[in-house]
Amino acid sequence: MAKNELVVGEPRLGWFIDGNKETDSISVMLRDTGTTIELTVPLQSMFGSNDPYSRWWAHGVMFGDDPERSKHSYGPPKVVLMHDHIGGVVLVGCRATGASNNLHVGQGRIVANYAVLGGQSLKYDKVNGIRAEVPALASWTRLSSMKVDVTSNESNRVQSVQMTLTNAPKVKLARPLNLTMQSTWRTENQRGSFLAYEGVKLETHIAQPRGWDDHLLLHGAVLDLVSLAAWRPFGFASVEVLRTDDPVLSAGGTVLSDKWSSVVTHRLPRHEPWTKEPRFLFPWVEIGPRGVARWLKLRTDYYQAVSPVLNVLRSDNVWSHASAVQSGIALEALGYLIDMTKNDGAHLNSRRQINFKPALQVILDDLVEPPFSDTAGWINRANDVYMGAKHPDRPQPDSLIMLNTLRENLLIVRYWIAQQLGATANSLSQGLRTDPLAREFEAID
Repeated sequence: MAKNELVVGEPRLGWFIDGNKETDSISVMLRDTGTTIELTVPLQSMFGSNDPYSRWWAHGVMFGDDPERSKHSYGPPKVVLMHDHIGGVVLVGCRATGASNNLHVGQGRIVANYAVLGGQSLKYDKVNGIRAEVPALASWTRLSSMKVDVTSNESNRVQSVQMTLTNAPKVKLARPLNLTMQSTWRTENQRGSFLAYEGVKLETHIAQPRGWDDHLLLHGAVLDLVSLAAWRPFGFASVEVLRTDDPVLSAGGTVLSDKWSSVVTHRLPRHEPWTKEPRFLFPWVEIGPRGVARWLKLRTDYYQAVSPVLNVLRSDNVWSHASAVQSGIALEALGYLIDMTKNDGAHLNSRRQINFKPALQVILDDLVEPPFSDTAGWINRANDVYMGAKHPDRPQPDSLIMLNTLRENLLIVRYWIAQQLGATANSLSQGLRTDPLAREFEAID
């Protein structure tokens, strides 16, 4: 039997189930375009009153048989199901997009946020669990399920190799949604070779189903943390989802186990294979599960400061004028929030606001050790860049100064975050040696 998967560009033709018992099953086409998950629905005509689906694309059209738009549906359900010879696919987060037609026939397109491969329920708008493989997290934590013992003779030639793969216990990261991580492994025994793969998966798992965003908020937060640690925009290698009322069944209908179904989506950052192992500014051994819990709280309490930095990290053009502005916004917010949280607003002016230079000093005062020694010069450079960007009557800084100031701004915020999570000044100093932001930009003659 063919594998239940969505191959980019290859359509799947199957039967449509929308959860409405009054509508007949129709044939639909599902495909992954490479940028969207798209379901094409055939229509009798665009505005045919007898077609139960055509009204989904009749935005702004008035129908004489339903002037109040209360008797019929004028948009697709958020969750629909498509069945074909390979299996079921549940589409979650559906919305009507483009359509085309003539007087007699037409077609409408539905775009979905997520495709759950093998799902059989229309209740996947809420789920009991999500787990995602994060290769960067495996690289950072060094969490492993593999043990290799090598036996050599007196000439130091290998005589035997014994590999042991074990199901390691889950590591508890935080209480919300029972967030955990676990090392995983799989093997392939091909002719003449034996391959073992291991990774690390994040998992949220709860008894009462919750919305996807609730789960993915925690997965995304951990991904953001490891991305900040390496200053690289990492992604997810795979995503799976669980509903406990949609289990694995035997041919006779007996429940065999929970079913983790693969998810196809274009809404989450994807893992891009790397050629060089990433280096991290601060080590996992000093952060640990306690640091993850701290990060979840810090990310919420200091969101106005953290969010602009993450926007820069995932920007298509990191070293841009816009990024310099974003870094200034982050610093201004961070100084204000530190002062309000830790200093009782001691550095606020009469309007309960904080000026930019005092905000920078507040941040420096809260650091155990900054990433560079010229902090007084940095305050002036950061102020010139930020004010020059905000105010047209201020002089624009030299482009090289702007780039290096942006680099310094980002390092300051990352250092502050790392120290709040438990990283020591010594480990940060060591990590800085190989960090992507460590090297100063220089002019090319």
